[in-house]
Amino acid sequence: MNNEPLGGRRFFGNYELERELGQGGMGTVYLARDTGLNRKVALKILRNDLSDDPSFAQKFLDEVEVTASLAHPNIIRVYTLGEQEGRLYLVMEHLDQPSLEQKMEQQGKLTEKEILETGIGIASALQFAHEETGMIHRDIKPGNILFGRGNISKLSDFGLAAGAHSALGHQDEIWGTPYYVSPERLNREEEDIRSDIYSLGATLYHALAGRAPFEAASAEEVARRHLSDRPVPLRSLCPTAQEQTVFTLDRCLSKSKQDRWQSLTDLQSYLEDSLRRLPKKPGAGFDQG
Repeated sequence: MNNEPLGGRRFFGNYELERELGQGGMGTVYLARDTGLNRKVALKILRNDLSDDPSFAQKFLDEVEVTASLAHPNIIRVYTLGEQEGRLYLVMEHLDQPSLEQKMEQQGKLTEKEILETGIGIASALQFAHEETGMIHRDIKPGNILFGRGNISKLSDFGLAAGAHSALGHQDEIWGTPYYVSPERLNREEEDIRSDIYSLGATLYHALAGRAPFEAASAEEVARRHLSDRPVPLRSLCPTAQEQTVFTLDRCLSKSKQDRWQSLTDLQSYLEDSLRRLPKKPGAGFDQG
């Protein structure tokens, strides 16, 4: 997508676009000012080809309308969604803290305490959304985990991947890098909440270990390894991590859905117990990278 949206216009509806924040598989996000309420927002304008697909447009609007009703401290709020001049867009809560992906780029590894707190928040968000709407996220990755005040983790793009999945199916260009994709997604099999558990486990593994569970020269080879290989033992990369943390993330990354955590409640419980077990002395008992 052109960095100057809509032929160089600096306004989109009631929103003054200030600067680009980033691009992803589905569109471009801008920092914008809501001229009516005088507040900063994040405005995502979807790709032209997605907006031009009538099937996608309707299903996207239907599904994101449902997720926009989700009010949870660990889910980014969606303020407005709609279509203008043939372009689909969302207006969302803007956070000025680095994303998990940016933290990983800056620090290499995060502390065990940080990844446990992040995992607890995201698991809570997923559980709440699933209970309220029956939806799963389908695109959990470091770039979709942001942070609010007090370093509270917040999950973004809820409904985007779901809308794309239901309308367009498994188009590789939508899903991007396969570092966090579940085996059932790659096998074109039915996904459920345990697929999100796999992706969250892969994300937390990467943040703690400083590398993804599977790495290779090509996306195709990374995908193959998700299906056939075991990840590098987390203990070898994070020798000071607690046994329970290692066990919890290992189970998230089981190839078979039947062998993973069967509920987000169980996963969250184990993450919380791991957090309670951390030594109270600051800096002790976890890998600083």
